[in-house]
Amino acid sequence: MSEPEPHYSFTIPSIADDLPLQCRVYHPSDLGSRVRSTEHNTSLIWGAIIAHPYAPLGGSFDDNVVLAVTETLLSQGYVVGTFNFRGAAGSEGRTTWSGRPEQDDYTSFAGFLIHYLDALKTITRPNQLQPIRTQVEIDNTATSIALTGPLGLVLGGYSYGSLILARLPPVESIVQRFACAAIGTAAAEILLRAKTLAQQTKTTIEEAQSPSSPRGRQLKPDDAATSPSKRMGASPITVGGEETDPSTRRRSRDSRRSTDIVRKSIEAPRRIRAHVKGASVSMKTVVQAEKTYSASTTPTSLGKPNIITRYLIISPVLLPLTQMLCPPGAPSMFFAFRKSTEADRHAGDCFLDTPTLALFGSSDVFTASRRLKAWARKFSSASKSSFSWEEIAGAGHFWHEPGVMRELQKKIETWFMAVDE
Repeated sequence: MSEPEPHYSFTIPSIADDLPLQCRVYHPSDLGSRVRSTEHNTSLIWGAIIAHPYAPLGGSFDDNVVLAVTETLLSQGYVVGTFNFRGAAGSEGRTTWSGRPEQDDYTSFAGFLIHYLDALKTITRPNQLQPIRTQVEIDNTATSIALTGPLGLVLGGYSYGSLILARLPPVESIVQRFACAAIGTAAAEILLRAKTLAQQTKTTIEEAQSPSSPRGRQLKPDDAATSPSKRMGASPITVGGEETDPSTRRRSRDSRRSTDIVRKSIEAPRRIRAHVKGASVSMKTVVQAEKTYSASTTPTSLGKPNIITRYLIISPVLLPLTQMLCPPGAPSMFFAFRKSTEADRHAGDCFLDTPTLALFGSSDVFTASRRLKAWARKFSSASKSSFSWEEIAGAGHFWHEPGVMRELQKKIETWFMAVDE
């Protein structure tokens, strides 16, 4: 298997407690044409998130299953995002016993990817027939065009990642958490990072279409290394630090103290809610970006976001003697017997009314095949056809057996092609 290469490597703070989380974004090879086609409403931009297995057992975004699924979705044109939960690889902190902070970690990255995709859908052009101006002047007068058509989003998880996924709130609730992000908080920083990276991506795409780029003139020898199209597939761009000015950055503990104060907020891009125009940022003018996204001082109401959602579950783990998904805390991962809770009984409810694919092996060491199939049939029956599942013969929990990884990839390819027809 050829390991996919991320386009961006960066960090975002978790909305739980500001812990920095390692993140990656992978671009499909034809991202430029996909972004341009949205201008004419001929296609959607689709994104996907794949959450990794249990960190104390070595899980991270470098897991072979995570990388294989990433490769599969990239080949189908998805922008794919992966991240390390707290305590995994280079992310700070440690894995928690409850799994609740990890749910916020996933929500943090989902918020990032939603706003990154949304910003890619917006074509920003400077006003025409004007004298030559500085970059700052262009950024101040740019026209942001809100394009019609929804976003596509796949929320996925493998093993432990699927247990966190099963306990996430609906997508509209995730968007709501960023709708009234107070200036300087983790949510505001995530929005700024999404806009900044999206603007960098769009700049690269637009350069590739420029008459001065190799696409618009005769190729020269040096173009092989310097053309924008080559840069789109170059080594990963590593982005460190934060977008927010340190003087305005507030940690989560500070924002909690100020909940009784009327807070200034940034306006989450209303394109997600009502397809109205928003602003975009430039990598060269981060300060200007902060001013743009800090312009609103009144929280806005939120309708249901126009996001087409799919779920992907790989090798879920069930509570012993039940047909319920394990809670993500450490004891359950080692099958300590305990009474199920109300949260356990409702884990995975989000899969019942949204197209969902569950994949697992017949030789999973953590949960017997018969119990996984009983769980899958229960969800399939309750969902009235939106929940699909497949058991792959001979596959274990870690997908190391000969040929099973490719079978997993083929099942994913086939299902996503069918469900989106």
